[in-house]
Amino acid sequence: MSASSPGTVTPGPRWGALSYPQFQRYWIAQLCRVLGLQFRIIALPWLVSVELDRSPIWLGIVALAGSLPTIVFSVPAGVLADRFNDQKVVVYSQGAYALTALALPVLIFAGLANIWVVIAWSIVTGILAALGNPAQQSLMPRLIEMRVMPSAVALSSMVWSSMRIIGPAAAGVLLAVIGTAEAFFVTAVGVGVGTLLMASLKPRPRGLSQRAEGERDDMWTGLRYIFGHRLFLATIGLSFFTSVFGMSYQFLMPVFANDILDVGEVGFGMLEAATGLGSVLGTVAIIKVGAGRHAGVVMIACAALFGLFIAGFAASRAMPLSMGLLFLAGFFSAMYLNIGMTALQMAVPDDLRGRVMGVWSMTWFLASVGALPAGAVAEVLGAPLSVALGGLSVSAFALFVFFTSPELRHVDLEAAAEGRPATAGT
Repeated sequence: MSASSPGTVTPGPRWGALSYPQFQRYWIAQLCRVLGLQFRIIALPWLVSVELDRSPIWLGIVALAGSLPTIVFSVPAGVLADRFNDQKVVVYSQGAYALTALALPVLIFAGLANIWVVIAWSIVTGILAALGNPAQQSLMPRLIEMRVMPSAVALSSMVWSSMRIIGPAAAGVLLAVIGTAEAFFVTAVGVGVGTLLMASLKPRPRGLSQRAEGERDDMWTGLRYIFGHRLFLATIGLSFFTSVFGMSYQFLMPVFANDILDVGEVGFGMLEAATGLGSVLGTVAIIKVGAGRHAGVVMIACAALFGLFIAGFAASRAMPLSMGLLFLAGFFSAMYLNIGMTALQMAVPDDLRGRVMGVWSMTWFLASVGALPAGAVAEVLGAPLSVALGGLSVSAFALFVFFTSPELRHVDLEAAAEGRPATAGT
């Protein structure tokens, strides 16, 4: 990085992280993998409910079978990413995922696929996903300069946000054309191509350890680091509250579409698309505008607004208003989660990156766990009140963080990009 005088922001490349050939390849690998996963997301429920003719409860069991291993193995996977070659961890785990994805259609064609095979398959793929996620996050910073980290995080997030709009529609159409078993072949190909691109990367070597000599280094080191630094604790805490409480509306969306707004399947798709479009534009806003010196305040404000818009959606009884509120919720959630991940990536030591990002990744898979209490509250108090309570809990926690975590409140991503402390006292 070229030298610059204090207070002067070194201009980044015109195309941000995409100006770096290694990141271009990394980003295309993500695109191939996520596109392939859309076919799995669409085909698996169809296989369970239609091809195997199982009741809706089995859809929940299969989803839990895939998410629980990811939650359990995310922290140990972070240890693997830190102690071994993180690129090899990504390649081996994603390569094994591609082979596992290929095995399911073979079993379907052979007439050997039943609900227990599908559950076992979901458990294995959940474990493999857990192994690869922290290593992939650990690898990314060594493909770019730190000054373009906000762009890199936002571009990676955009892959998921855009596929949330495009992917289900494309996968649904092709599922009808090519069939259920063939859809899993597409998953295998997408993940396989992404794996080959990941294998071709040439990342920089890791930085030296910043821990004192004799300091313990085990599976819990990442957790001790997080709990010892309020910036990390507050940021990951916001992610936790968003997943467990704020995202409950996604699981109850069919109730809103059918019973409350009375818009049926088409309306359900429109509500989902509104959230996805908001997420995409929120990510674009981060790329174009950034958060700069006031990143911490912007992040906390966006988290609070997300919760309020979700609560507003819960109270709405008009389809246009509901779509608008979900659009705004998606917009602000994308902004504060991108800022949070950027702050973590720019502040965490290289030798702890896998473990810290493993905990961050784990919080996102907790959304399926939060669906259970949200459903229980909905049974007693109704879906609108359940979703409103979830959204307001995120807003309340954001206010708590604002008053108790000056480290997060004073996060300055411009300073971090120049190699200066990202927040006072670090």
